Amino acid sequence: MTQTIKFGRQATQRPPFEINGLSFASLPLSLAEERDLASAGQDAESDDAVMDALLEKLADLLNTRAQGQSVTVAWLMEHLTPGDLEGIVAHLRGEDTE
Repeated sequence: MTQTIKFGRQATQRPPFEINGLSFASLPLSLAEERDLASAGQDAESDDAVMDALLEKLADLLNTRAQGQSVTVAWLMEHLTPGDLEGIVAHLRGEDTE
């Protein structure tokens, strides 16, 4: 008996994750989302502008996965640490974060 091998975003099922009580689906990043993340802040002229661009992209990513209330950049600034940013993106890429 052979088993079908599946590819694509829907092939990976993982439980949701939480940030300060808000739940988000763990849908893997699409190629378009990876490209958007890679280009975030590339034209920025300061570190603050790069961070603002990255936070904007992360808010967009999280809002497409929100299982309830949406988030804003201000909310992210209040509730995340710099390490959280890397951890969330790594989780959505399917990288082992433990």
